[in-house]
This record gives sequence, structure tokens and C-alpha cells, in this order.
Amino acid sequence: MFFKKKFFFYLFILILIPFEIFAQEDNKIVYDQTYFKQYNITNVADAIKRIPGVENLSSGNNLENYEPGSNNKKRGFGSSGTQILINGERQSSKSNNIIKTLERINAESLIKIEVIRGTEAGLDVRSDGVIVNIIVDGNLSKGSGTWSAALGYLTSGSSNWRGIGSWSTKIKKTDIVIGFERIGDLNSRKYNEFTVDQEQSLLYYRLRETIEYQSNNRLNIDLNSKINDKNIIRINTLVWFNGKENAPQIQEYFLPTDIKNVSFYKKIEWDRRENNDGWEFGGDWEYQINKNHSLKLRVVLTEDNEDQNDISFLNDTENSYNNSIETNIRKENERIIRLSFNKLIGKNSSLDYGIETAYNKLNRSFNLRFFDSNSIETNAGLINTTGLVEEDRYEGFLSYNLPLTKKIRAELALNYEWSEISQSGDVNLSREFQYWKPRIDIKWDYKKNRQIRFNIERNVGQINFDDFISSYDQFEETIRAGNPDLRPETSWKFKLEHEWRLPSDGGVITLKGSVREIDGPVDRLPIGGYAGIGNLGSGERTKATIDGSIRINKILKGGVFRFMGYLQSTEVNDPVTNIKRDFSWFNRWQTMIGLRQDVPGGKYSWGLTYRSQSQFNIYDPYLWGRFAEDPSLSFGFTAKINKRLNFNFIAKNLLDTNFGFGRKLIYNGFKSNNDLIIQENFDINEHSFFKIELEGTF
Repeated sequence: MFFKKKFFFYLFILILIPFEIFAQEDNKIVYDQTYFKQYNITNVADAIKRIPGVENLSSGNNLENYEPGSNNKKRGFGSSGTQILINGERQSSKSNNIIKTLERINAESLIKIEVIRGTEAGLDVRSDGVIVNIIVDGNLSKGSGTWSAALGYLTSGSSNWRGIGSWSTKIKKTDIVIGFERIGDLNSRKYNEFTVDQEQSLLYYRLRETIEYQSNNRLNIDLNSKINDKNIIRINTLVWFNGKENAPQIQEYFLPTDIKNVSFYKKIEWDRRENNDGWEFGGDWEYQINKNHSLKLRVVLTEDNEDQNDISFLNDTENSYNNSIETNIRKENERIIRLSFNKLIGKNSSLDYGIETAYNKLNRSFNLRFFDSNSIETNAGLINTTGLVEEDRYEGFLSYNLPLTKKIRAELALNYEWSEISQSGDVNLSREFQYWKPRIDIKWDYKKNRQIRFNIERNVGQINFDDFISSYDQFEETIRAGNPDLRPETSWKFKLEHEWRLPSDGGVITLKGSVREIDGPVDRLPIGGYAGIGNLGSGERTKATIDGSIRINKILKGGVFRFMGYLQSTEVNDPVTNIKRDFSWFNRWQTMIGLRQDVPGGKYSWGLTYRSQSQFNIYDPYLWGRFAEDPSLSFGFTAKINKRLNFNFIAKNLLDTNFGFGRKLIYNGFKSNNDLIIQENFDINEHSFFKIELEGTF
């Protein structure tokens, strides 16, 4: 079955290869200053949006790499980080958003942008797709800056503001960038739930409404110093102090007889306060040993602290009293040191080798107390709520990039990883893991205008340490059991891509097919009488993706048509029912279409984006759920007021559609017993969002 699926998706791509639709000059596509003058860009991030085939990198919205329920954190620093480089280097940072960094670089500093297709000798990062290398002028002696101020508004009546500023200068041989941002996130949703019994008789109606305000404050200082021809030092520092404050989150329960929702028989209000602060230090030292041999030493140190306090208040027909108090305190650390060597062999080959060590730690304490109407306290009785989870990991790596023929280039890599994960506190356990991680990347420029990319590799997933510790979701009224036996999932991935480039930079169309064999996929399973995150046996994921960006000047001058979508199938054995099923939270298909126009003259631009996706299932030992989202439509507009000032307008959820709807089947014990207790039918309303913004340079 596995090989049948793999053959099908590879055939899907290959049958489309014979059609000639564009011409390609070289494997490296270069966009210089002249190209971007027509768009009157303000910063470097804005420049990426004007390059066909890489626009998705500017927003981080890449459906191809979307992994529902994943941790989204990379293991250590590694070689497969961001696809965006600055002057051939990537940031020595894991918390710093590369797009935010590019927004702080004035457009006047931009020299050119290189789009590198497939594997390439001497690069600082590996990718089986494309890599964007941004070349900027390091001469900042006169000083320059960027800024923005924005106001966001929800149709519910809530609003917030954000502001960003940065300053770049040069002191002797050191480039300095200082930036500060205050981002106010705003979210408001309304939940309608109808609960019925086995006979489909209405038990009660529940109305839930949430309004969430979150302030994100970030200060960064970046240094880049060329000491001499052989030594370069780069430093990235980041400090954040965030706060989240919710308006009282209200749940109102109405009896079936109260069809007009006039009075409730029970109401719960949550008062939630969250504080989050932390810092990150990243640095790298590059030393040129000789003409063809260099070394890089990278260091990343991070610390993240969170303090959450929830108090719920219950009001029923007879009493009003504090119902529960929840405290959640966590501290997370990561320390990474990576030493790598790069040796050029001849003109077109390179050898990379080195070692990386990483230390990760989570110290977490969770406590939940309930109170009755007489203020008598009862502990929730959860176990494994306090603990220290630590991981020591060491990895040696070796990769060789070489041409096989004039048109075919390959990269062969082999990594070996050893790690130890230990937990202490309520649970004491220590385990060791060892993995060999080979990788093969091949690109074939069988025509100047076309490229085929093939990749085989073994991946090891990143564990979310929070899944080791038990907790309680008050909003869903669900216990989440901690799992000390959780291990990283591993997978073999087979991927084939075909890229077409249209004539005269008319656009890009990329087809992708991939198959993954997964050992120990992470999902919910029974743990000590509750549900928690654990490893299932084995699973498969097969996926076909199309991604395109086409200029439509003949139809709309300065217009670009964007489309992206995928079809996928997943399969795993359910640990409760012992029946084959999909992965939780994975939908069968997803699509995005968009239209953007840079109006001739460079003063105005606008765009529309439409998204839609299939429903997906939620699997749990004690319930089954199905969730779907309505299609969404967003709009953006930019006006160039003068050389250094832009006006932006953004609107999201213009269709005023539901964020989601679906149902849950909740059982008395394991769902395999078919002892259904209740069924919940729900829909989630999300308000439309509007933002106006001024951004400029100085």
C-alpha cells in the first residue's frame, strides 16, 4: 500500500513535465535594485512580496509545511532552518522572527535578492526547495531607521494598537541595529453549543464568549562586526516581556425550556492573567582558515518564563461562589553550541562537518483546586503535576555537496544523534535515544527552464516537554494526563518536486509529492484513566501540493495571481478501537487563491486572499469529534504617501463567517464500548478584524 501511494503521487507530478511553459537563464535568479524601483518598497521584507514563488516566505504562511498539533520547534540549531539568508548567513537565533528583522532593514540598503533553487555548495543552510539570499549594504555610517504605528479594531467593539521602531548605524567596523516592537494581539470569539442525550433530546444550551487582549513587547540589539579579512562576529540579542489579559470569559448554561436565553441555570466566569518574559542571546564567529576552508562557531542561549493564574466564579440558581483556582508556573531553557567546518573542494563541491550539542530544560508546576458552595476546598487529585524535564543531546554531522553531471547536483549527508531525556519531581525516569539520520538531496536542471528536486531523509521530531506534565483545560473541562514515556516520533520522508519558471519572469509553478513513513506518531491515547499525548504504533502520510504565482499583466497590469493547495491522506491504527483512521487534526485538502496588483506608477497596491479547507476529525480515547472551518476572505491595501511614508489597510474575515463548527460524541469510558453519554453540536463565531497602519523610514 505504501509503495502504491508513493508511485501514484510521483506519477502525478511526472506526467505534467513534458509541457513547455517558460525559460530559465540560470539556477540562481537575481533581482537587483532596478527591479524593485517600480514598486517603491519601504523595507526589505516588502521586497520579498514582489518575487514570484517566494511570497509565502514573507508571511510565514506555507500550507506545504503546516503540521497541525506539532511543536513547530526545531531540534537544536541544525542545518535546515529558515529559507532566508542575509548576506549568505542565517540568524543565530531561534526566537527572532527573520521577517521582523527584514522589516527593520531600510529598502535603500538592499543591493539584490538571489533565489537559489535546490541544493548548492557552500550555503549556510540546507533546503530541498528554494533559498532566498538577501544582499544588503553594510555601510550604515549615516544612520537610518524604520517605524510603524497601527490601530486594530474588531466589529465586536474591541480595539488595540501596535508600534514598531528600529535604528541602524555603524560604529567603526561594527553594524548596529536596535529595534523595539509593541504588538497588541486581539481576539474575540463566541461559542454556541447544544448538548443532547442518546435520544437526541436537548439537555441544555451553552453560550461561551471570549475576549482576549495580549501585549507583546520585544527589544532586540543586533551587532555585525568584521574584525579583519579572516574574522567576522555576529551577535543577536532579544528580550521580551509579554502580558495577556482576558476580559471575563463567560459560560452560560440554559435549560431547554429557556428557548429565548433569558435566564441561565448556571454561569461560570473565568478571570485569567498571564505574564511571560524571557531573553535570547545568539552569536556566531566565522573564521577563514584559508582560501577554501572556514569554520563557524554558533551559540544560542534562551530562557522563557510564564506565570498563569485562573480564577473561576460559579453562579447557579441558588449560590454564587468561587469554583476553582488554577496556577501554572513554567520556566524553559535552551542552550546550543554548534561548531561546523566548510571546505571547498575544487570549484563546485564542498564538504561540511562538525558537531552540535544542545541542552533543553522545562521546570513546571501546575495546581488546580475546586471549591463548593460552602468554600470547602478540594484538590483536583491530579498526579504528575510538578516536574523537571531535561534533555541532553549531541549530534555529529557530515555532508558532501557535489555535481554528478553538468545538470545534476547532489548532496549526501549523514548525522548521528545521541540524547538522554530525564524527568524528576513527581515522576523519576531517565531514557537514552540514538538515531542515524541520513539524507539525500538531488536536483536536476534537465532544461534551463525546469528543475526536478528529489529528497530522501530520516527525521526526528521535537518533543513538547509540556506533554510530560499533567494539566487541566478548564475551558473544555478536560484533564490532560502527563506522559513520562513520551518519545520523539521518527519518519522516513520521500519527496519529489517539479518547478517551472515562466518566460520573462512571468511566474513560478511548483508541483510536489511526498510520502512519509512514521514511527510513533504523536496523538492522544489513554494514560492512567485519562487522555494524554503519547506515541501510536506506525503511520503513513501521503501528500500532493501545487503552488503557483503567475503574472497576469495582459489581464490586469501589475497583477499577480497566487494559488496554493494540497491533497493528502493519513493512516494510523487507533489504540482504543484498533481500527485504521486518519491522524487527528489533519484535513484532507486545503486551498488558497489570491490576487495582488501593484498599480503602475508604484503608488498603490492591493490584494485579496481566499482560503478554504476540508473538515478534519478529532480522536480521543473517550470521544470523537469533527471540526470544520468556513472559507475566509481577507483584503489589503497600501498607498505610497511619499518617498518615506506608506499607509496600509488590512481587513480579515470579510465574509463574517464562522471560525468553526462541528460536533463531539462523548462516551462513558472508552469509545470502543459504544456507550454514548452526550453529543455536543457547536459553532464558533469570529468577528471581522480591521487594521490601519502608517509605516515609514528616516
